[in-house]
Amino acid sequence: MADSTTRPCWICGAPSNSREHKIKKSDLVRRYGSGPFRNIGGVLHFVDGKSRKVPGPRAKTLMYEPLICSDCNNAKSQPWDNAYEKFEKWLFENAKIILQRRFILLEEVFGTDAVPSGCPELYKYFVKAFGCRLSDAGFTVPEDLVLLLPQTHFQTRLRITFAINKTVFVFPEIDREVFLGIGDLIRIDSLSQGVMERYLWHMQIGWLRISFFYDTEVPCGIGAPWTSDSACLYLGEFESSSLDELIEGARSDTAPGLSVLEVIRDNDGILIE
Repeated sequence: MADSTTRPCWICGAPSNSREHKIKKSDLVRRYGSGPFRNIGGVLHFVDGKSRKVPGPRAKTLMYEPLICSDCNNAKSQPWDNAYEKFEKWLFENAKIILQRRFILLEEVFGTDAVPSGCPELYKYFVKAFGCRLSDAGFTVPEDLVLLLPQTHFQTRLRITFAINKTVFVFPEIDREVFLGIGDLIRIDSLSQGVMERYLWHMQIGWLRISFFYDTEVPCGIGAPWTSDSACLYLGEFESSSLDELIEGARSDTAPGLSVLEVIRDNDGILIE
């Protein structure tokens, strides 16, 4: 019997008894390995400007408290997880061509025959990630997101975009891919209507920013809105920090990378390649 404090799984309503990674375990393992991170010199997890050492890919600091049941986290969502893992692996094996053409053909990721099923499965992985972030913050996951998970065809107010984070390209090439993180969850309320189900959130996977817009407008320039209705993802571009901001921060902190940033500035700025 579940403890009285156990929250229901936001997907099916059963008692939650399974932890979901905030950053996908396969992303961590591919970059840092499956063993203790101390074997590679250690990994730090930054939250609100403070760092904590992460012992390995199963560290509790990288997981939510139980929000979903084991059946939903393993059996039910396995096709969604598999679709994301295939997408992420293909993405960075083909980074150069993607950065040149600024779009991703999902038939190249999943195969021509698998595209009709692969698109919604990938989208549902992102719904799962977004739903867990909402639930962790204490918000009720919007009904349309829960209802679409078992469906092949659906309508939803969630729009997802994909954009190149230009700022990441000040890092050496070897460091760009290992950059992983999730952003703050922002709820947009109304003075006249009070609390509303309107949210902003993002995931950062290497140089790729995946942004979530629930029942709110998608700004221009950060990629075409996607709801699994297209087999082509059109990428946008943005700077999380401008080169001038990076230089000013490095100068005030007397950071050793200041000279590198100034060379980048003097050579026509940040180049995406």
